[in-house]
Amino acid sequence: ASISRFVESAAAYAKQSGRDAAIREFNNLNGTFTKGDRFIFAYGMDGTMLAQPFQPELLGTNRANVTDINGVMHIRRMIELAGEGGGWFYYVTSNPDHNNELKLTYVQPVDSTWFIGSGDYLSEIPAVFTPAEKDQLVERVKQARTYAQANGAAKAIRDFNDRNGTFATGSSYIFAYAYNGTTLAMPFQPESIGTDRTDYADTHGVKVAAWEIAAAKGGGGFVYVDYYNPDTGKPGMKLCYVLPVDDTWLVGSGIYTDRM
Repeated sequence: ASISRFVESAAAYAKQSGRDAAIREFNNLNGTFTKGDRFIFAYGMDGTMLAQPFQPELLGTNRANVTDINGVMHIRRMIELAGEGGGWFYYVTSNPDHNNELKLTYVQPVDSTWFIGSGDYLSEIPAVFTPAEKDQLVERVKQARTYAQANGAAKAIRDFNDRNGTFATGSSYIFAYAYNGTTLAMPFQPESIGTDRTDYADTHGVKVAAWEIAAAKGGGGFVYVDYYNPDTGKPGMKLCYVLPVDDTWLVGSGIYTDRM
């Protein structure tokens, strides 16, 4: 929660001081908003970087289509959240003190033209997946989509939910959501079927279904969620891949970080 308060105080500062003065202050390595590895970054709503005290060489560049090391379109997610008034998400980035780490990040708009954010590194959570693991994940979701398109929604959803079927193999299970937020397939949490998860948030406040739906509407992609792992019986950080089946629903699957 302290991150959101930090961002809120920076937004108040920006509104009081004006955009130019605030951006100067946010870019100042010795400024009031740079404290160890915690700092404020700023972007225009089009994805142009306005402030990042540790990466001045990127200022003024448009990063709307940039992904993190796992292929997550984190800048696009920031823009979406800022346009909705703000919110939480994860991405992997280089910690000024260390190497690539997962970062829990909060963004909020200053006004309709730009937004700011900050985050905390979740150093204890491994965040690196091999290309082979990601390829297998994408292939698994593509096969599920092909199956859904060939067999129709009703049969596909029934089969995705069948724990004795080929789609519900432990932590590699296939899930499905309608674009209105309704849970369609969740084989290890049948009680969630039919519930609206538009506002459902994980343990860190990240709206996981909303992010997956946004990614699917954009043509598909990777997202991070902290979610129940049927192999361990408890929540785990997960890299998910989702694809649209048609313009009403999506299928997805994931790889957990605690898979070792």
